[in-house]
Amino acid sequence: MLHLVYRFAPTPKARADLAAFWRWIADRQLWFYDGLDMVLDTTWHTVTIGDHVHCLEHKVTFADEAAWGRYRREVHRRSTDPEWERRRTGQDEWYDIIDSRILSDPPISVPLPGRDTARSAPAAGAFRSASERSRYLLDRARFCTLATEGPDGPWAATVNFVARYRPLQLVWYSLRDAEHSVNLTARPRVSGTMFVTGLSGAEAPAGIPVDGAQFAGSCREVGAAELPEFHEYYYVTNFPDAGERAHWALPIDTFRDDGPRRFYLLEIERWWLYDAQRWTVDKHDRRFEVGLSEIAAP
Repeated sequence: MLHLVYRFAPTPKARADLAAFWRWIADRQLWFYDGLDMVLDTTWHTVTIGDHVHCLEHKVTFADEAAWGRYRREVHRRSTDPEWERRRTGQDEWYDIIDSRILSDPPISVPLPGRDTARSAPAAGAFRSASERSRYLLDRARFCTLATEGPDGPWAATVNFVARYRPLQLVWYSLRDAEHSVNLTARPRVSGTMFVTGLSGAEAPAGIPVDGAQFAGSCREVGAAELPEFHEYYYVTNFPDAGERAHWALPIDTFRDDGPRRFYLLEIERWWLYDAQRWTVDKHDRRFEVGLSEIAAP
């Protein structure tokens, strides 16, 4: 986790009416952080001992540096709205910024006496980053649900996919006359979801036994010239065991010419992860966006 920490000194106006000051703080929380889903948590404290007694310490928590970067970009974007910026700078009436700093969590969970250290400490090799969670989903989920749009309205279909990296793509095959195949041929923009359940230990984000992602991108049918490459990649990736692969693999000719099936390629353009950490804070089901460059396989 990454924590952005500010210290504020209340102005004479704030000190003269502390009740109004705290009402303003509560209101600011609601409008300033509305829609900033990359913010996992915020806290406010009053300093009672040390330098700047009675100043405020405000902490904003992010999953990682990438989330902090998205926060900064979004705040900058909002600041171009004169009304939003006028409201933001109204904080100068209530407090002065003393300083700011960035804190990071330690690489391990530090236990307290009497706690279940096996549960609180991450397993060796535990992954926590958004990029590692994303790759785990892409490599393990195996099935995703696609949302397409056709002349009769929206349609959802589940497909058995494999992932390709650099660029991030999903590959699957379907019948050519399946409704989702017809829809995406006419309207290649699609969105979708994938998830895994039954997670435990280091695989469970924030201790929650489920993880999932949403994505959006553009689809196309795999052409004849690319077919041998995609046919081999799909079956080798989906069925690493040669004996199992021989049992499940369909002849390549069924994907050619008048054959009933086609391989399809979805190039992912945007990717969001389930915000498990946010759920542990306020029970809000949210998503946060992960940059595609972060997901590229090592």
